[in-house]
Amino acid sequence: MEQYHIGAALHPHIQWWEAMDVPRKEIQFVEVAELVLTSLVCEDLAHNDEIAQLIRSVGPTMVMNLLLDGPQLTSRWTARYASVLADDPGSAVLTLTSYGMVERSRPHGRDASRVIALWKDPTRGVGEIPLEPGAHGVLLTVCMDRATRYSADLRRPIDNSTSCYNVAVHQVRASSAGSGAPRSSSTTPTTPVLELDELTVLTAWAEGVSEAAAHAPEHLDLLLAAAGAGATWRAELGLPEPSSPLADAIESLGRIARAAPREAGTPLFDAMLTAANEDHPGEGTLDGVVRRALLSMLEERRTRQPTEARDPR
Repeated sequence: MEQYHIGAALHPHIQWWEAMDVPRKEIQFVEVAELVLTSLVCEDLAHNDEIAQLIRSVGPTMVMNLLLDGPQLTSRWTARYASVLADDPGSAVLTLTSYGMVERSRPHGRDASRVIALWKDPTRGVGEIPLEPGAHGVLLTVCMDRATRYSADLRRPIDNSTSCYNVAVHQVRASSAGSGAPRSSSTTPTTPVLELDELTVLTAWAEGVSEAAAHAPEHLDLLLAAAGAGATWRAELGLPEPSSPLADAIESLGRIARAAPREAGTPLFDAMLTAANEDHPGEGTLDGVVRRALLSMLEERRTRQPTEARDPR
């Protein structure tokens, strides 16, 4: 109560609790190509419980910790517990709190701080991220790089893991003029061509197509056949058939992948990347979504190829 100067509203001699239900703990992992992201809330970062054990088992690339806390200084508890996950399993950790809480947090004898976030990764250490005067937000840019995976049983280290590190911090300031009302020919919201889970499945198959084009182009047709409706493996695993929109999207993915023009000596991956990056006048909405999903996976695969090429093994 005293640290956040709210004693005028809540008496400091009373033990206050939030009137809220606390459901059973659960955690979600978001996987996009080489990035595995998960998030924690407040003190969950400090708890060594079944959730912490699950995080260590998965080894996510990045852990975000959302807080209603004071400034995220390297001397405070969040930095200590972020170091635990940075050491094992080697995740990058971002702790982020509200500027309103940071502004109200003024412990006796200490200066006010504007540090709203803290970044910690296993290779570049820890860094405070302030919100500068006049800024309304912060844009954090991170980079993905190959990392060496070690084993405790003396097997040879392999460069097949991924690290995430902070490369730039930009202060964001809102324009005083404003951008004006958006131009729209209709006020009716448009219906998405694919639901979120359908788009996730499509992106996963697009990633498979990019991997096949890069490493095993002779197996591309087999992959596309397994992706389409009627594939026997779904029934064997008890999985439902893709919905009608998703089946159409997977069929479109096959058409786009097979239609990439190949000149003599041009790898399939390069031809597919060029074709997916070109404008297609008259392209349907669904085909456009599929092509952009494939393009994103091809570009992500391209960013990893130069590093892999340097490995003499």
